[in-house]
Amino acid sequence: MSLEHVLNYLKRKHLENPSFSYALEDEDNVGNVFWADPTCRLNYTHFGDTLVFDTTYLRNSQVPFAAFTGFNHHGHPLLFGCALILNQSQSSFAWLFHSWLQAMSSPPPPSITLEPDPVIHLAASQVFPQARLRFSLPLIMEKLAHVFQSHPGFQSEFLSCVRETETVAEFEGAWDSVVRRYCLEEDHWLQSIYNVRQQWVPVFIKDTFFGELSSENKNSFFHGFVDGSTTMEMVMAQYEEAVESWRVKELRADYESTNSTPVLKTASPMEKQAAGVYTRAAFLKFQEEFLEISANPVSKMSDSTYRVGKFGQVHTVEFESLEEVKANCSCRMFEYSGIVCRHILAVFSARNVFTLPSRYLLRRWTKDAKSSGEFSNSGCQESSLTVCYDNLRQEATKYVEEGAKSIQIYKAAVVALDEAAKKVAAASSKTRGGVTNGDSYQSDETQETANGMYHPLQCQGEKERTILELTAELERTGQRCEAYRANLLSILRDMEEHKFQLSLKVQNARLSLKE
Repeated sequence: MSLEHVLNYLKRKHLENPSFSYALEDEDNVGNVFWADPTCRLNYTHFGDTLVFDTTYLRNSQVPFAAFTGFNHHGHPLLFGCALILNQSQSSFAWLFHSWLQAMSSPPPPSITLEPDPVIHLAASQVFPQARLRFSLPLIMEKLAHVFQSHPGFQSEFLSCVRETETVAEFEGAWDSVVRRYCLEEDHWLQSIYNVRQQWVPVFIKDTFFGELSSENKNSFFHGFVDGSTTMEMVMAQYEEAVESWRVKELRADYESTNSTPVLKTASPMEKQAAGVYTRAAFLKFQEEFLEISANPVSKMSDSTYRVGKFGQVHTVEFESLEEVKANCSCRMFEYSGIVCRHILAVFSARNVFTLPSRYLLRRWTKDAKSSGEFSNSGCQESSLTVCYDNLRQEATKYVEEGAKSIQIYKAAVVALDEAAKKVAAASSKTRGGVTNGDSYQSDETQETANGMYHPLQCQGEKERTILELTAELERTGQRCEAYRANLLSILRDMEEHKFQLSLKVQNARLSLKE
């Protein structure tokens, strides 16, 4: 299998943008390959609270493709990086996880969903010792296909046992019952997944955030783009198509969340508050829970304990309001998904809490999830140029978005960018001169060797060599600054062209309406 096409693509992308990162496990005997564009890193900055290592394509396509993904504030799959898995040893997976984490330049994720494979699990445990690891339920279902085919009816009972049990004891009882009913006590694979039930059954892991708005299976990031017909020559084109497709979907969802108001079903200020803060997808999930308040009666057990529920589905809610309003529910929906459950909402209603406390408005589900807040340049003082580039890019993007709102604002943004470019150039020139002049002078009398003898010529040679090295590094830095400036100007030009195309479409639409 030739990798030349993929490797040439990655090298070209890195030359075009130094912040496009890629890594080869072994350049001589090409092992695993990893890559991530700057947007992947920015995505992880905003939504790195959970990670999915998607290896579906290792079995379902000609290309040994894998993806690092998460979920954005609309619940869409979000890309954090990609890989070609040519070596499936534990050490190679560990190398891949290390490469990905290094490329993200951020702390490791608190939770990770991955394939129920012991090799991958051991590698992830090694690289992410503090993360909560979860096996993918869809992949477990895939491995149980032979059981489902042989025993009609088992699949629905299996899912009921896994998803609908609320306590460990309830799950254990339901599992034992369904396995015995279908005489599957001796099924090796079924027994093996039961032995690791703490890694995938919701009742064991519901206290950990995994970023899912629904228990239903979500399409993966590359679903419909990478499949059994995808070849190595096609994979990078399909990669770009998937990235662009999800980018458009996110922009559309951003627009809908910002510019349209969802239909409110009540006059409650809490529902109105949620509609104004959450994205549309998150609000609809909240609204689904909110409308169930009346169907979940509340019984007070003590000053701080309530029982909430119906038809045998009863949950315990602990509530306190001494310093601030706090509530915890035994269903753990908020901990698992980041959306407050109907049981807590029912207690809030009973206790006359009319708006959601801020602690229950998880920022990652809000319309402002991607706003960077107050900018700090401290990271560039102690970190790499790549981090500085990402910080500048993120800040520039905010002004690009503002600058594209009208022609007048756009012109002001271009003027401001020109001024900024002049200041950067002046600072770069000053730094070059300052370092050269400031470091070039040092008295020969201060240079003394271990035997007490002075060697002015030797010291002078060392100083000149140091100056040359520093000058060369500054030249390289200056070239990077010019490249970054060109990238920023390119972004503004692209936005102007995009705005022009949109204006043409609007004019055409108006003309068609008049006709």
